[in-house]
Amino acid sequence: AMLVMYHVEGLSYEEIAEALDLPLGTVKSRLNRARVALRDQLSGHLELFLE
Repeated sequence: AMLVMYHVEGLSYEEIAEALDLPLGTVKSRLNRARVALRDQLSGHLELFLE
């Protein structure tokens, strides 16, 4: 959900923290972990993006 809020909806870290009632540091660390997990899952499918 945070990835969508940040990258699709364009919310700032601060806006996400407020919306989810979380500390700013938690939002930043969870977004980073989500990006790493997404990158790892997509890394085996690079050919999909090269067509």
